[in-house]
Amino acid sequence: MKRTIFFLPLLLLLLSATSCSGGNSNLPAEISQIDTTTTLRTITETGGYSTLYKPETGYVGDPMPYYNNTDNSYYIFFLQDWRNGAPTDHPIYVTKTIDYSAFQGFAEAIPCGTAGSQETLLGTGSFIKDASGKLYGFYTGHNGSLYPAEKIMLATSTDMKTFTKVPSFTFEAPDGYDKNNFRDPCVYYDPTKSCYVMLVSSVKDGKPVLVRYASSDLLTWSLIAPLTDFNSDASIIECPDIFKMGNKWYLVFSRINRDEQRKTFYRVADTPDGPWIQCKDDSGIHETFDGLYLYAAKTASDGNNRYISGWCSTGQQVNGNNELDWAGSLITHKLVQQSNGRLYPTIPDAVDHKFSQIVSFENIKKKGSVTVDNGSYTIESQSGRSYAMFNRNTNPVKISMKIDATQATKFGFSFGAGGDLSQIYSVLFDQTSTNRLATPTLFLNKESIYSTGSYTNELNSTPLIIPDNKIFNIKIIIEKSICILYVNDNVAFTNRIYRMDQNPWTIFSDNGKIKVTGLSINKIP
Repeated sequence: MKRTIFFLPLLLLLLSATSCSGGNSNLPAEISQIDTTTTLRTITETGGYSTLYKPETGYVGDPMPYYNNTDNSYYIFFLQDWRNGAPTDHPIYVTKTIDYSAFQGFAEAIPCGTAGSQETLLGTGSFIKDASGKLYGFYTGHNGSLYPAEKIMLATSTDMKTFTKVPSFTFEAPDGYDKNNFRDPCVYYDPTKSCYVMLVSSVKDGKPVLVRYASSDLLTWSLIAPLTDFNSDASIIECPDIFKMGNKWYLVFSRINRDEQRKTFYRVADTPDGPWIQCKDDSGIHETFDGLYLYAAKTASDGNNRYISGWCSTGQQVNGNNELDWAGSLITHKLVQQSNGRLYPTIPDAVDHKFSQIVSFENIKKKGSVTVDNGSYTIESQSGRSYAMFNRNTNPVKISMKIDATQATKFGFSFGAGGDLSQIYSVLFDQTSTNRLATPTLFLNKESIYSTGSYTNELNSTPLIIPDNKIFNIKIIIEKSICILYVNDNVAFTNRIYRMDQNPWTIFSDNGKIKVTGLSINKIP
């Protein structure tokens, strides 16, 4: 439902700006009518996304980003998930972008094979050009009814559009490795060896391993020593990616473990041969970029900026296999390297700037101790949660604010809120180390706070970095059912919240007092 737009005389506009006790003190000249109701709306999500890419039909599976310096564009190859029950699925499709704020095109790059062939399903791979400019697309052919179930395949292109498969290239796992788990080739140029190197995910002696090959021409490959020292207790690691940034090498991978650690991880080394170690600083060990909703993530760089792209599952809770549904929407963070080697996920600049039009908003309900002063909010818990509830957002928005939490330990945001908070999804900032994870953490909880039979069900988590001054600069990107929090340019937290779309939301304190300043909401013009 679109908001009704109308113009107000100047006097009425000034009166509105000063009389709204909880509203935006910086109202625009053109104001949207504010819906102050708290009745929940049930939204059926359809179609694509304007910023967080998803095709109009189907879903984004494992992305394989590639930067093409010929047209200065990022080509996002991905496994297209049709979910149509067809015997073949996951062909490789492609879209492109110059800055990750908008995407152009939706076309099949590499099709599946016929039903029953090695290419019944396609799996993750990578793309690289040779010296002549020919693009090589290495990928996985999967058929669980065959032995081996997985083989490495190749297709090439001279125009970034039309690909020709090279059936003679196909090869399987070497002896001693699990031939049914041999997938996700990652090919890169290794200057320390003056040749190309391919990493392939597999298993040896019951442990995850990255099989390695070397080549001078991208066609003939020789087995070299595998990578085994990345310190992961997963049964297999998926979607490896390797790159150099500054004077450090980084290995990115996703863990297939069916537990809360099914996330994208990284390790750092001084050489592409390792040893691969976890990044550490005064706040502890850091090895992930996000929570459960950045999976199968890989990177691409234009030489100055590097971005990591994964998929956000369409599922809100783990399924019968104790994992989230496969595929969904594309999620991309910009990576910023720190002096200690750590990589911080931040909002891509173009996405940040895209939301430039101010949206009027109103504090439509309060509970507990909530004080509003010239657009600032002081919220203090009193025998339970205190909160300020704000009107619904009917468009994709960016919500920005600063929260001073020097006098609080637990606070956050709730989305998909109705008047009685009978079922909400809360992003909780837990600054303590007394929670289940024994470290400061961002949690996503499904909650019923004030109705009979209250409960809290944890759905997602990611480590939280506590600044010395305990002041949090926060940006929240919301589009349809996806919510991404960026905190202090060092933490990203992505979640799928279906009840969020076009329903009220809150800022709350569960323990102590917070002060919220600079609250603003912006949409795309």
